[in-house]
Amino acid sequence: MKKTLLLISLFTAALVMSGCYESSKLQDTDLMHHRFVLINANGQDISLDEQAELIFGEKMTITGKMCNQFSGQVILDKSHIKGTGVAMTKMLCNDIQLNQLDHVIQQLITDGAKINLTNNQLTLKNNKNELIYQLKDLM
Repeated sequence: MKKTLLLISLFTAALVMSGCYESSKLQDTDLMHHRFVLINANGQDISLDEQAELIFGEKMTITGKMCNQFSGQVILDKSHIKGTGVAMTKMLCNDIQLNQLDHVIQQLITDGAKINLTNNQLTLKNNKNELIYQLKDLM
C-alpha cells in the first residue's frame, strides 16, 4: 500500500513539474507572477515583436497589452476565468490586428473564458475567439 501511494505521489509530482496541468486542476498560484506573450489569435500566428502580453499579479490582478494597455481583476473557477471589468487605454494603433484584439481580450475577460495551461501555453477561449499565449518568465 505504501509503495502504491509513493508511486502515485511521484507520478503526480512528475506531471506538475513537466508543466502539464489539467484545466480542472488549475489554481491561482499556477498563474500568479507569470508573464505570457501572445503567439496565436484565432489560428493566426502573432509576431513576437509585437509583445502582446498578459501578466498575472498578486490576488489575480491582470495587466497586459494588445494595442492598448489594460488591467483588471479576475477570478479563476476551475477551468474558467472571469473579471469584473477591464480598464483600458484608448489609443488607435497602426496594427489593425492588435486593434481588433483589444476588443477580444476585453470580451474574454469580462464575459468569461475557458482557460487551460498545458506545456507552458496558456489558452483563453470562448465560442468566438481563442488566444494562445506562451509562458515567457516568472515575475
